[in-house]
This record gives sequence, C-alpha cells and structure tokens, in this order.
Amino acid sequence: MVNCVVCGRRAVYIERSSGYAYCERHFLKLFSRRVKRTIRKYGLFREREDIVVAVSGGKDSLALLHFLLKLSKKVRGWRVRALLIDEGISGYREVTKKDFIKFAEEWGVEYRIASFKEEVGLSLDEMVEEGRRRGLPYLPCTYCGVFRRYLLNKVAREMGATVLATAHNLDDVIQTYVMNVIVNNLDKLSRLGPKTGVVKHPKFVPKVKPFYEVLEKEVALYAVLNNIYPSFTECPYARLGVRWTIREMINKLEEKHSGIKHLTLRSLLRIISLIGGSQEGEGGPATCRLCGEPSAHEVCRACQLKMGLGLIRP
Repeated sequence: MVNCVVCGRRAVYIERSSGYAYCERHFLKLFSRRVKRTIRKYGLFREREDIVVAVSGGKDSLALLHFLLKLSKKVRGWRVRALLIDEGISGYREVTKKDFIKFAEEWGVEYRIASFKEEVGLSLDEMVEEGRRRGLPYLPCTYCGVFRRYLLNKVAREMGATVLATAHNLDDVIQTYVMNVIVNNLDKLSRLGPKTGVVKHPKFVPKVKPFYEVLEKEVALYAVLNNIYPSFTECPYARLGVRWTIREMINKLEEKHSGIKHLTLRSLLRIISLIGGSQEGEGGPATCRLCGEPSAHEVCRACQLKMGLGLIRP
C-alpha cells in the first residue's frame, strides 16, 4: 500500500513526474489549488462574469461545471450556466445528454441545448452521409469541430455570456498542438493558449480553459471522487481522426518518459509567446459576409461547409 506524502493515509493518486502520492483529501486540495492557480496566472475570469460552460455530458465537462459551481459560491459576481451542443450522433449523444440533464437538475443549473439539426440544417450523421454522397473529402471530425465551435460562440453570445469556459485539459491541448504541427496548421497555434479572444470582435465570446495545466487522468479522478459518474460512451467517429493516433502516441511517450506532457505544454506556451499570444490576424478577426459571425476569412469555415453540403448557395 502506498501512503499519502502529506498525512500518511492510503493514497489514491501517485504523481509519476514527482513520485509523490496523495490521499483523497489531499489530492482534491492539490487539484483545486492547481486549477485556481491557472485561473489567477492567466487571468481567466474577472470579479463579475456571466460564465457559460460548454458541456458534453462526459466526465471532463461535468467536472468543470461542478468545480466552477462550487467556486462561484465564493465569488458573488459570478453566474454559472451550461450549454450543450447536440451534434446528432446516433447511439452516443442521447446517452451523454441524458447524463448532463440529470446532473443539471440535481445541481439546479440553468442550461440550453442547441442542435446541429435545428441550427445548421442537418445532424452530424446526416452531414457525413451527404458528404459521402457528394464526394466531399472531409472526415466526421471536421464537420463536428467546425460547427461545434460555430454554435458554441453563437449560442453562448445569445445567452449573454461574457466568457465561455471549456473543459480542455493538458492532454487535449498538447494533442491539438501536435496535430497542427503535423498537418502544417502553424497559424492555429496562437489559439491554443489558456485564453483566446483577446482581439475584440463584437460577436466573439472569449474562451477560457481552467483545466489547462491538469492532466486528463487528474480530471477523471476529480470526477470520481466527487461522485460524478457519467456513462462511458465513446463517439463512434473518434477513432477515424488523426487525434486518436496522436493521443495513443503521446500516452506511450509519457509512460516511458514521465513528464513529457508537461514539457510539451511548455513548448507550446513558448511558441505562443513568440508569435504574439492569441492574436487572430492583423487588425483582428473579420466578419463572415454570409452569416455575419466572426471569421478568419471573408467566408467562415462553417459557411464553406454549408455550401459544400448544399445547405446554402455559393
């Protein structure tokens, strides 16, 4: 049996990079301290905020919602609500949506659910099928990523959010970092900081990542220790994307060389500092001439995909 380095009780977590072990009580203290330090270090929230948490119904997003709800009891100027995007993935989203609604009702959380079908015109399953029929080269994750980001910003703004909090943890961030380097999307690295949206656009809701410096396994343990047990349901499209392979590769590296993940995050932060933080291009983000939403180009990526799927005219 391994004992807690602080109190000597039975440990529930061993931090491989340091070799320190922690009992339930001291792990939760460590986790809370690290997340609060991230919030302070990067200035993620102000004293008065209308925070909308992007949720999926999985362990990470429910853990973030739980953490911010508890923290908001100590910060009177915070209002915390939730937003779930229903992509329309058969056999998957119905399960996670049910888990989220159960949690929201237990905690009395205000929330909104927005669907691809209602907001865009097709569910993700229908997009994948239509894309194949039209011979489009996109994987399901392309449609999902573009339209999720599009709707999270649009609907959070409609809810009156001053900031959108996402549950991206250290693992998520470095996986995206490596993906962008491999496919030569170096211009997107500036968006991988703990806070994006520094360059103002009247329709852009700033995004923050409170779990930026904690590992995925630490978030999972926080959820378990707080009795958050969502159903383990894997997205049927997950293994089709490059991310899945990169995730396995990084996890294997971490097993052999403990601390690789934290070093990779430091590398990313160094690059972001060199290229100018979360700038979205000289003069700030543009406005899509078709939908009026913030965009890096004259026509946003969401509208480009809509045109390809025949949802709007070119």
